[in-house]
Amino acid sequence: MATNSHASEAFKQYVQKDQDGRSVLIVPEGKYKGWVPRIIYSMHLEDVSLPFLRLMSFPVGGTSIGNLVGMKNFSAVGNYLCLLPKSFGTCKCIEKLNVSFNHFQQIPSSVFNLESLTEVDCSDNELEVLSADIGKLKNLRILKLGGNYLSEVPGEISQCKKIEYLELSRKWYPREGGMKELPKAACGLKELLYLDVSWHQIHTIPDEVGNLTKLESLNLKGNFLRNVSPNIVSCTSLRELNLTGALKLNSYIPPELLQLSELRTLNLNNNYFSQISPKINGLKKLKHFIMRRNALVNLPETLFDLKHLESVEVGDNYLEQLSPSIKKLKKIKTLEMRGNKLSSLPEEICDCLSLESLLLSMNELKQLPENIYRLVNLKELDVSQNNLTTIPLLFDKLEMIGQTGLLDLGGNSIKVPPQEICDQGTDTLFSFLREYRIGHAKHRRKMILIGAAKAGKTSLRNALILGRSKLTAEDERTWVLERHLWEPEPDLRVQVLDFGGHHIYSAAHHMFLTPEALHILVFDLSKYRPEHYDSMVGNWLDAIMDRSPGAVIVMVGTHVDLCKEDEVDENLEDIIDKMKKVEEKKIQEIKIQLVQTDATLNSLTNRDSNTKFNIEIERLTEKRNGIYKMLKTRSELPKMIHVVSCTDELTGVKDFRDLLVRKLKEAEERPLPDPWWKYLQKISKYPEKILSLTEALRIFKSVMNELKQSMISLEGSADKSLEMVLKYLHATGEIMWYADNPKLQKIVFHHPETLVEMLRAIFKHDFEKVVVFNEVFGQLAGLNQKKFEAMKEDFLTKGLMTLELLNFCLYHFKLTPEARDTFVDLMLKFDLCYELPSSLLTNYTSARILRFPWFLRTEASNEVFVKWPTKTPRNIIELSFQFVFPSKSPPNFFEKLSCRLQTHVLKREDWKNGVLAFMNKSRILLTREKKDGGTVILVSVRGSDLQELWGLLLKIYHDMKCLLLEWPLVHVEQNLLCSHCVLRGDNDPFLYPAETYLETICPKNVYQLQTCQKSPDTNIPACLIIPLDAGV
Repeated sequence: MATNSHASEAFKQYVQKDQDGRSVLIVPEGKYKGWVPRIIYSMHLEDVSLPFLRLMSFPVGGTSIGNLVGMKNFSAVGNYLCLLPKSFGTCKCIEKLNVSFNHFQQIPSSVFNLESLTEVDCSDNELEVLSADIGKLKNLRILKLGGNYLSEVPGEISQCKKIEYLELSRKWYPREGGMKELPKAACGLKELLYLDVSWHQIHTIPDEVGNLTKLESLNLKGNFLRNVSPNIVSCTSLRELNLTGALKLNSYIPPELLQLSELRTLNLNNNYFSQISPKINGLKKLKHFIMRRNALVNLPETLFDLKHLESVEVGDNYLEQLSPSIKKLKKIKTLEMRGNKLSSLPEEICDCLSLESLLLSMNELKQLPENIYRLVNLKELDVSQNNLTTIPLLFDKLEMIGQTGLLDLGGNSIKVPPQEICDQGTDTLFSFLREYRIGHAKHRRKMILIGAAKAGKTSLRNALILGRSKLTAEDERTWVLERHLWEPEPDLRVQVLDFGGHHIYSAAHHMFLTPEALHILVFDLSKYRPEHYDSMVGNWLDAIMDRSPGAVIVMVGTHVDLCKEDEVDENLEDIIDKMKKVEEKKIQEIKIQLVQTDATLNSLTNRDSNTKFNIEIERLTEKRNGIYKMLKTRSELPKMIHVVSCTDELTGVKDFRDLLVRKLKEAEERPLPDPWWKYLQKISKYPEKILSLTEALRIFKSVMNELKQSMISLEGSADKSLEMVLKYLHATGEIMWYADNPKLQKIVFHHPETLVEMLRAIFKHDFEKVVVFNEVFGQLAGLNQKKFEAMKEDFLTKGLMTLELLNFCLYHFKLTPEARDTFVDLMLKFDLCYELPSSLLTNYTSARILRFPWFLRTEASNEVFVKWPTKTPRNIIELSFQFVFPSKSPPNFFEKLSCRLQTHVLKREDWKNGVLAFMNKSRILLTREKKDGGTVILVSVRGSDLQELWGLLLKIYHDMKCLLLEWPLVHVEQNLLCSHCVLRGDNDPFLYPAETYLETICPKNVYQLQTCQKSPDTNIPACLIIPLDAGV
């Protein structure tokens, strides 16, 4: 009694309440051993689960079912049950019955009284007969009788009209017995979704199969199918068909099966087919095709017409080749061809960009396609047990495999890289390949993508580098520029600079433009109109032609998919026509300048020699040489314009990519000598963001000593040798080093992307939106919320960047103060900003203040007009000159001039289109004005010290001339305003040619001139027209 009581208490712990408050008994598998205590029959339970308890009967010992008559679910999986008592038939509430894996030879008769049953699982028993009483279970939806010995199905089963899931598979052993035909009774179940009749001896699918219009899955595995009714095409919902080993008596796939247009999965494993009917393309929506372990010698071309295919598994056949038509399978994710006789793969497989798993072990492959790296979604690659001797050197571009590590190269004889490296896993292999390419690349080039905002530059870059479409979202637009490495071929390394198109960013572009680079001018063809030529094409073409003489230029129109065919040709013709006309005009202007300069030079050389003429001859000779060089180094206009679309179809991208590769390889080879490669490796691992020239030299000497490399074979000394190496690495885009600037020469940007990212941190077209206060960064930069907001507002309206705000923007670079100051010097050198005295501001103090004119929004204050009245005050002299750009001024010309002005003044007030500055007793006014479709930049100086005024005016004039050298062919009129007219209050003063008057010195003993055509009889002081010698 005690023992039974103890068992009862132990059993009670498995009684619990479910989330609906029902009492349930769930004995976890393996948690209880022994007989089920009788107390269970006195319980009111809705769910009873008694798995693997060695039950031989239930209720135990013939006990009445008791209070369990209210059960809704009963499960006794994995016991020794072979019968259920009649009392079980009183459980009228039961909905689910699971007695699988027991020893029933037939379903107990008491079960057929349970009319509430919706699910019965008697699978894996020893059933030989299914009673006709099955027809009583009208509510049955799921009937699992698989893994038994049934040889027939009673017709009464058709009365169970609600059945959706029917499992009738036979035990796979022994093979004798079983059904010979797909049961017709089952074909009457019109609600049926799933039917499993595997491991019988079915040879016929009868006409009645056409009634199964809702059937989604049919499993005929292990049968002997020979006859298929044409009515099977009426199974319009059929999605999955398993015919594994079921067609061994057939020499061909029954054609009726190839008409199932809605089928998604077809499994034909373990048959004897050597061919597949071309009519396979009738399976129009097929996603998964499985045909392993057959005798296939080829795959029909029509198989590749199945555009929805996601997986093809044809391992263990006799396939010797894979058709190039594989590229048509745009959605394929898995290709399994293990154990065939493939000796090569078509290059077209690299167009299957959705491919995630490529399984090719145990073939005869000698090599892999070079462009296999373009399979950017590939997560698993198995090419073990082949005849590979090499692998593509761009293998490490398979980034997804680098993450999963699912790469098997074992069982080959790979020499490059060594098999030992391949066997060490993806990390080791990929690191080896990256370093190997750096040292062995024969071609090293820079490529610049340039064009207006939203032209499609970044989308084009993605299409070229990734080999697939990745369109740019609004929040992914390029800031300033982005730098990316593109390796389209193993021996070609291309540093791609993607220039942001916003006008603010163009200020920094000239830091990266070089003649050695291949320049790609990108424009949106779908938005092009003839009146937009300058903004979309002309201005950008001028920037390249003027700033990178001799550069190779390629033009490409994007978004061709949005264009009408006739518009494409029309717009391209318009662009080419305009380009030619503009270029012809510029060439003519250069030639005219050359002729005029030669004529002037010849007239001077025929005069008597004196110091003045010798200086003028020297100046004109230099000018003449510059003009001649300009003519000879003029870049050649593109002869044609390419068109592409970066959408999924990538229209024109492949041909454009091939063209770029050819262009990039046209230049002479630039292999990297082994010592230089070692040096590049060393500095690339240097942890700091910026490398000092001193440290660069120390590393260089260390590498040379390690390799026992003599400096004599380079440039004779470590310093000279390093200079040669750094210039080379700069030219190839591996580093950035400004050798021509004494101050900037002291630093090396060994990671050029650092410089790019630092510029991007400041030059943001949406600075107001993306730069927000962060308390941690703020504390480290010495800013609180209030101070941050005030400084940010000053930057956005006045262009003022304090040292604290700069530190905040650059915090994540973790720069040393020296590195930060070097970056500031770089921006100052390139006229991106100028430095103001820290005393400028009154609301807060800062150690350094920079002004970026591009961000100025304000207009001139009233104080400006007070300090610079419209009429020149008495006893004050005013000198003025102007640059008139009739059509368009060079981009950023005024802002850069504004930066240069700082070196000549002590104090200033800036606004969007002007500067009022002060130097000793003199005042300077610099303004920009849009006039008659052009731009006028006026420089005026006022004061009483005439010599100081001329000195200031000439310094600014020379700054403007220097800036114009960056745009040598821009059309500009340079005029000196008649000071006599100005002082008289004439609003339309006479204009003198500035180049004639400002580039000479007032002769001795010449005090008055009659030169003003507005006052031809008036003697004007020469010192008001011709500069005094101010030592400039």
